[in-house]
Amino acid sequence: MRERLNSIPQPVQFVDGERLPVRGEFHKLTFTGRRAAGGGVVRAHRTSDIPELRISGREEHAPRRLRDWLSEEARRDLDERVQVHTRALGVKAKRIAIRDQATRWGSCSTTGVLSFSWRLILAPPRILDYVAAHEVAHLAEMNHGPRFWAHVERLVPSMKEDKLWLQHYGLELHRYGPTAD
Repeated sequence: MRERLNSIPQPVQFVDGERLPVRGEFHKLTFTGRRAAGGGVVRAHRTSDIPELRISGREEHAPRRLRDWLSEEARRDLDERVQVHTRALGVKAKRIAIRDQATRWGSCSTTGVLSFSWRLILAPPRILDYVAAHEVAHLAEMNHGPRFWAHVERLVPSMKEDKLWLQHYGLELHRYGPTAD
């Protein structure tokens, strides 16, 4: 049991100077402590070897602002990929919800609502795309039978590798967050 507990990744809080993956690429977090000129709470900058996310406003609000921004980025990417996959399968999603799901990356309700974890924005884009395709395939097949997997593989030919990536590295994505639990 001790060995298993030691394998749980240490939490990484959203604090100034920390590193956070966004779309699979690490960014340094910089809390500016001042309002952003020209709008935008979070801005990406590439001024050195490692890209930077500059979060404006008071430091105590920066973790929440960053989390909100990451959720919106996830929504934007997922909206795009869901549209691509629903067109390809000839199905329709009722709406997309972004949540902080602890046990799954996505889900599809019988009413056509697709829910996704905001943490998918931390993974490489192909992983977010795989999860989007997986949930869209449920709009055609509400099971994990052979026809369902055929739909997923048609949408994302690399699905086996992407599924393996989530099995190996998915837990790592849960270590990042506004506060340590």
